[in-house]
Amino acid sequence: MADETPSPYQQQSGRALGVLVIAGAIALGGWVWHLNMIHPRTNDAMIRANIVDIAIQHVNGKIIELPLKDNQLVHLGDLLYAIDPRPFEAAVQEANAELQLAEKEVKGQMADIKMAEAKVLQSEQNIQSAAAEVKRAQAEENYASSYLARLKPLERQQFVTTNALKQAEANQRAQLAAVHDAEAKVRAAEAALNSSHQSRSASEQRLAQFGNQFARVQQAEAKLRKAQLDLEYCRVYAPFDGYITNLNTSVGQFVNTGEKLFALVDDTTWYVIANYKETYLRYIQPGMPVDVFLAAYPGRHFKGEVQGIGWANYPDNVEVKDALPTVERTLNWVVLAGRFPVRIRLTERDADHPFRMGMTAFTSVGVIH
Repeated sequence: MADETPSPYQQQSGRALGVLVIAGAIALGGWVWHLNMIHPRTNDAMIRANIVDIAIQHVNGKIIELPLKDNQLVHLGDLLYAIDPRPFEAAVQEANAELQLAEKEVKGQMADIKMAEAKVLQSEQNIQSAAAEVKRAQAEENYASSYLARLKPLERQQFVTTNALKQAEANQRAQLAAVHDAEAKVRAAEAALNSSHQSRSASEQRLAQFGNQFARVQQAEAKLRKAQLDLEYCRVYAPFDGYITNLNTSVGQFVNTGEKLFALVDDTTWYVIANYKETYLRYIQPGMPVDVFLAAYPGRHFKGEVQGIGWANYPDNVEVKDALPTVERTLNWVVLAGRFPVRIRLTERDADHPFRMGMTAFTSVGVIH
């Protein structure tokens, strides 16, 4: 039987081959580690999109138009639903009538105030005129009284006739009556002035019930704007291109304010939420290119761009209770790196490979495919 002991050459070759294999494994592992550091990758990622709940806004009523199907694509400005507008059209007409009435009443009250102010001014002028007439009549009466006083001694001495004396007495009485008449005019003008002041105060008080002369009109205008806004809410249009999802109602359904009808998935912006280990975060910066691979489309890669890195996550072993944290008393021999969400905006679209929210994704940062 032949000796099967390896020759020294074979032993040396085997050792050398083993060293090369180990060195190659170390080098390959180092290269893979290096690639993971400069091009962080993860399979813990998912396609996401912004979702808006389409709910009834500020109106209650019956749906009369719903030109949609579940999972349908709608475009910006497309009608989503319409509610019976007749009650809200009536509210607009009522608010408009109230506004016109308020404007008419305020204009009438302003006209009353202006008229009262004009009467106040006229009464003041009448008082001034009557006061001047009193002074003139008093002056003439004083002259007539003085003239009569001079004639009486002359009449006893027969220097003037009796008729002349009687005429002077009659003139003095007439001037005294004129004084009394002028004083009566002053009192009448003062009474008119007082009445004008009262009328102006009453008109001002009617306006003051609403704070100022425009408050009532503004209140009516606000009511009209609200009624018009409610009427506009009866017809709601798509705020962006998107997909209808979870539509579970139909025409004829009575809906209330705040009730959700369906959700609208925003088709204008798609992104990936990729959870990266905290050890990779220093190699990821906003604006870096990302290669995105979707499990649903083997062999197809999409371009993306890092939009931002999450600043917080919720620890899974800490519970806050009664304002104090509760930390489990555990000792982990293997420390797992925390993961933070990285938001990646998809910059490439393909009509033949549409995105769907929830798709599994694989991402590599810094790789341009």
